[in-house]
Amino acid sequence: MGQVKHNILTTGMSGRFGKDLVSKIINGKTFLTKYPDRSQVKYTKEQLKIKAIFKDAAKFAGDIVNDPVKKAAYKKKKGYTVYHTALADYMALHMPKKLPRSKKNIAAFLNHPSLNERQKKAVKYLTKRKNISNAIYQKLTGVSKPTATRDLQILVTLKIFSPPATKGAGAHYTLLG
Repeated sequence: MGQVKHNILTTGMSGRFGKDLVSKIINGKTFLTKYPDRSQVKYTKEQLKIKAIFKDAAKFAGDIVNDPVKKAAYKKKKGYTVYHTALADYMALHMPKKLPRSKKNIAAFLNHPSLNERQKKAVKYLTKRKNISNAIYQKLTGVSKPTATRDLQILVTLKIFSPPATKGAGAHYTLLG
C-alpha cells in the first residue's frame, strides 16, 4: 500500500480506478492500493444471508431517495442523510437477532489456563461486541501487530474465537459459544 504525500490531485480522493487501483483515506491520509481479489473468499451461510439483507436495504433506501414524496416524508436521524437513515432502519428491522451468549461458556473461556490477560481482555470485549479485528486488538491491549496476530491465532486454535472468513486487513474474529 503506497501513501500519497503532498499531491494536490490525489489528496482526499477515494474510490476505485477500473480493476487496478483503489484510493483509500485512512486517518486523514490518502493511500493507493491494488484492487482486491475477492474471488477466493468463501462466505459462511450467515454472511451470505447478511449480504442479501444489505442488498435489499440498499434497494429500499434507494427507492426512498429517488421518490421525492417518500424522501420528503422520511424522518432522517440527526447527522445522517435520508439514504443512510433508511438503510439503518431497514437493517435494524431485518437483521437476525443476536443469540445471548452462555454465561457458562464465557466463564469457561475466561478461566482457561492457556489465556494471558490480553486474551481475556479480548474475550470480555467480545461479550459486548460482535467482532474484533487485529487492529482493535492492538489498540485494546497495546501490543504489536505480530503479537496480536499470535494471540488471536491461539484463541482460534483453542476454539474460543472463530477463524475469520477473510484474511488480511478485513479479518474479523467472533466469539464461539
